[in-house]
Amino acid sequence: MTPLPQPARSRARLPWALVPVALLLSSAVGVGSMAFVAARDPHFATEPDYYQKAIRWDQTQAQAATNQRLGYALKLPAKLAADDHGRVTIELALSDRQGRPVSGAQLGARAFANAYSGDFVGMQFTEAAPGVYRALISVHHIGQWVFGITGSAGGEHFTAELRSDLVSGGAA
Repeated sequence: MTPLPQPARSRARLPWALVPVALLLSSAVGVGSMAFVAARDPHFATEPDYYQKAIRWDQTQAQAATNQRLGYALKLPAKLAADDHGRVTIELALSDRQGRPVSGAQLGARAFANAYSGDFVGMQFTEAAPGVYRALISVHHIGQWVFGITGSAGGEHFTAELRSDLVSGGAA
């Protein structure tokens, strides 16, 4: 008696052989779609030029020491109000260690909404009164904002990081 051919049995194994392939493909599609969403998410950001920042660590520490030595105080209101068109007037008060206003400083800032850390707004301040500096910006997000301030006064360079809550409707 001759044995019967077994092609039906090998066909029955074919779907099980494709299970690992299907799992690998679904995993690749899932990871790819999450990466696609994350790359376009306005809430997601990475530190720009992180390697350069690490290289300049000594400079950052030297700037922190300079900031401490100068003793300048920058004050920003705890709440800022955006008008109905999304414009906000940022007002900073700059004083020295003794609390005297510092006039003639050059101030700039790079700011972002904390929840949208990849969306930066740059600004330059003008002196409105002795020690009082203003800038007008347009914003698209409310919530807590982070202001990275850079300035120079009397030949000295200083930096500061300030935070403020931005509310809508013109009522701070």
